[in-house]
Amino acid sequence: MKYLSQWITLLLAGAAIAGVYFYVMHAIETQQNRVQTPRPETPEQALELSTITVNTGSYAATIKASGVVKPRYALTMTSQVSGEVISISNQFESGQVIKKGYLLAQLENSELNSAVASAKNTLASAELALKEEIRQGEQARAEWAAAGFQGAPDSDLVLREPQLEAAKADVESAKAALNNAQTKLKHSQLTAPFDALIITRNISLGSYLSSGSDVGTLYSIERAEIKIDLSNSDWLKLPDTKTLLKDNWPALISSIDANNTWQGKILSINQHVDETTRMRSLLVSLDHPLDQTPALIPGAFVEVSIQGKRLDNLWRLPNTALSQKSEIWYIDQNSRLAAFETTPRFVDSQYVYIQVPTSMLNKPYQVLVQPYNSYLKGMLVKSLNTSASADKSAKQ
Repeated sequence: MKYLSQWITLLLAGAAIAGVYFYVMHAIETQQNRVQTPRPETPEQALELSTITVNTGSYAATIKASGVVKPRYALTMTSQVSGEVISISNQFESGQVIKKGYLLAQLENSELNSAVASAKNTLASAELALKEEIRQGEQARAEWAAAGFQGAPDSDLVLREPQLEAAKADVESAKAALNNAQTKLKHSQLTAPFDALIITRNISLGSYLSSGSDVGTLYSIERAEIKIDLSNSDWLKLPDTKTLLKDNWPALISSIDANNTWQGKILSINQHVDETTRMRSLLVSLDHPLDQTPALIPGAFVEVSIQGKRLDNLWRLPNTALSQKSEIWYIDQNSRLAAFETTPRFVDSQYVYIQVPTSMLNKPYQVLVQPYNSYLKGMLVKSLNTSASADKSAKQ
């Protein structure tokens, strides 16, 4: 019985070992089959993004530059003669507006009055001498004829022709001397050479002025001018020079310090590039600036806005649509992300204007409003605003 029990135990142990072995082998085979069986593919999830529908259009850039308002003429008035200031107009004060020819001040110079009187006397004597010479010449011709001489005398002195020409020259010289003396005397009256705004007055009653002394500073008021410098890229956005000048191309003048605007025009264009700044300038003008409401005063710092020529085949996009890598991201026909590098033709405070690639012309596209660097080309996407209306503000 003892041996039988041992054999039964051995058989049971062997059976158990065999069972464990077959179980382990089956488990390994099952695991291998499970690993070799391919898992089902997970469906690709579309990334939802904000887009805007855009169409190709034509747009005009607005070129802006700043400048200082200056008058057409800025004159530091000087005295052309010497003399004592004996009177000054009440209008000859800073800030006053005067008309052309207005008497600002009067100088007293007795020498000028004496010179005029002397010149008049000299002229009267010369005219008298001319009359006498004319009579003597007539008498000489009569005597020559009475003597019965044939032909002309050997010398023109006989008929007093040179003496007559000298007398005439003396009269002309005396007239010129009188005119010069009267002009100098007239210059003792200090008058405005044009309609002007008084900027400064540098004289007072009783002061003595020498020739060339400063009298005051005057600004003309007929026209204000603003010079602005533009880069070559700005000039490329503007029409040609002939169009700008012929059509009185408008220029909006805006105050830097206040919410005031004036409608000016382009007056002239420099035909050279400044060697220092490498820029070309143009001149914007405004007629009768002090009569505007409000007045545009000299010395004001302003901004000038000029509309450029219309450029074709552009997209107008929000500024955020241009990525940090200067790319425009859009959704292609397969609902996947695509992008192209670009340089904006121009920008403003809200929009960026992009030249549309030739292959994408005249088709509406969904463009990402705000692309991120993490986006990859080829990603499946879905627009959140597929019903957005196309930009129809562009004039084709």
